[in-house]
Amino acid sequence: MKRTPLLIAVALITVVLPACGASPGDTLAPGAATVEASTSPEDVVRTYLGALQEGDEAAAAALTTQPYSGRDAWAADPPTIEDVEVSGAITQAAAGAHGAVGESHAQEHAQAVLVPVTFELRGADTSMPDGPTAWGYILVRDGGTEAWRIADAGSA
Repeated sequence: MKRTPLLIAVALITVVLPACGASPGDTLAPGAATVEASTSPEDVVRTYLGALQEGDEAAAAALTTQPYSGRDAWAADPPTIEDVEVSGAITQAAAGAHGAVGESHAQEHAQAVLVPVTFELRGADTSMPDGPTAWGYILVRDGGTEAWRIADAGSA
């Protein structure tokens, strides 16, 4: 799967983000397996990361699309993440539009956003070194009456 658009977007966000005043040390919300349509994409990401850190694989999977949960390498064996900062969601082109998010199933949805995240990573596999990490989650939904779900992720 190509992650170039996501990688470029996250890289740009990490350069622009300090000027936007993101709050340091976001509070993660562990254990919540459900979210509502009114739950912000940022809070979905916080809840997801909290569930991972609590080792609650089922709660984390409930916050993702089915295709993503089936390939979420962190769900079964999450690394430790600290000093998490979740930035504001950025609307992405979706539904097959020119410049749509990635080449994943995210294009099958009417709405998509990118939620940039930075954190201090410890204990991931060899493909991701320990230390400061810029990451991003693509969340999707088909309308305002549906809750946001994580459909993809990638590093900068």
